[in-house]
Amino acid sequence: MGAAVRPLATLAATRLLPATAAQDAAVLAGWADACRTAGVPALELFLRGAGAEAAVVAGIAALARSHPDIAVGVGSVYDAATAARMIAAGARIIVSPITDPATGAACAAAGVDWLPGAFTPTEIALAERAGATHVKLFPASAINAPAFIRAALAPSPASCIVPTNVALAEIPDLLAAGAAGFGLGPRFLDGVDPRDSAALAARLHAARVAAGTAT
Repeated sequence: MGAAVRPLATLAATRLLPATAAQDAAVLAGWADACRTAGVPALELFLRGAGAEAAVVAGIAALARSHPDIAVGVGSVYDAATAARMIAAGARIIVSPITDPATGAACAAAGVDWLPGAFTPTEIALAERAGATHVKLFPASAINAPAFIRAALAPSPASCIVPTNVALAEIPDLLAAGAAGFGLGPRFLDGVDPRDSAALAARLHAARVAAGTAT
């Protein structure tokens, strides 16, 4: 994988974790080129849809060759066995919609970052006790995410909550509420063709500006 930056380190530096499906090679290349241009050295690949696992494994290998500076992660992982297969394929971060301690243990043993999902303060605490340094708020789009984050952080200000599938316009309010990072999925595109790396890079740069990590 070369000298890729650890993905959760990029959350501290850029506050952004873009995510895309891996089945379309042109889309994958567009995202990877845009990430490099915008200075966002991490990209999550969704493990969902027909042929997803084979596509993700192929995508990790392709990006290791073409973009070794990008730390590639895998999302929608529900169990330790799947995490182990993705780690063996070269994943540097495992993202889950749920908190499965066995998955966290597999990541810890392999030295791979883990971003588990949670939807309540109890689940956030359980994820942290299982070893998570950052916790994915999922599904963030189903609630008033800024209000939730603000309320959850009031008694637990050290928690690092990362809402995902965030739209560009939502970033300032989420940042003001205390979000530690932002997962950027389909809602982030808002009509931008992910094959158009220049347009996508411009949008990623706008997200960095909104997140306070670029000018």
